[in-house]
Amino acid sequence: MDTLSFYTQQLHQHCPNLQLQTLTLNQTGQYNDVLIVNGDLIFRFARVSAAASTLQRELALLRYLQGRLPLAIPNPIIPCAQPGATDVAFMGYRMLPGKPLWREDFATIATQHGDTIACQLAGFLYALHHTPAPSITLPLADTRQEWAELYARIQAQLFGYLHPKARRQVAQHFESFLANPNQSTFQPTLRHGDFGTSNILYDPESASVTGIIDFSSAGLGDPAVDFAALLASYGEAFYAQCCPHYPEMEHALNRVRFYRGTFALQEALFGIENDDPVALRNGLASVI
Repeated sequence: MDTLSFYTQQLHQHCPNLQLQTLTLNQTGQYNDVLIVNGDLIFRFARVSAAASTLQRELALLRYLQGRLPLAIPNPIIPCAQPGATDVAFMGYRMLPGKPLWREDFATIATQHGDTIACQLAGFLYALHHTPAPSITLPLADTRQEWAELYARIQAQLFGYLHPKARRQVAQHFESFLANPNQSTFQPTLRHGDFGTSNILYDPESASVTGIIDFSSAGLGDPAVDFAALLASYGEAFYAQCCPHYPEMEHALNRVRFYRGTFALQEALFGIENDDPVALRNGLASVI
């Protein structure tokens, strides 16, 4: 059975009243496949075990965050199926308006609308980071131990792909950060965890942000992880525009720059650990 047929079977089984008129499958994500149903419903199906184990937590967190943030976020209307021997974890929600704010699209509107977008994105992050944690159990991410373990995995699995100069640069990047415990100290907050271009939606006509999607990596952690994703997405100049709206973005720059320097390595490592040659190639292209 091919992937689309399997997902269609899942929908028939778990959503028997849903009329399936049109189906469009997108399999470009690292952790989830996306199925667009009838042009207005998004279903995310877990591709890897790590995604399956977080869908229930994401579902609860999205429900908790409804009405608490200044931009639209997914509102799950179809519960996540419990993964078992013959089914797969998934969740469904109405499609949010807008299209991803890719770097090249941002470049065309930044001069005229950069301040507005900076206010929207910094305001969203401020609201998210200052929302009290829900009562559901959320593991703490972004700890010094977690980064040390990531570095060990990179050494063991990725160094063989890197030139000696790149290995030295990666070693210096991690070891200088890990050698200073104060540099890795932060106050845990709710954070998005994947605040990049593909998850920021905007309206081309109004040149304004319309919503934020994909909370699969959201949870308790360092808010600077979100700052780093914003910096990597739209550059230093835009990051500086955001800082007046959220001053902690400037104060956290040391951690921000460290996190930013790990993103390509994490993508390459994902490629190795999940047999994804595209992710490996894309990650290495930014490191070597």
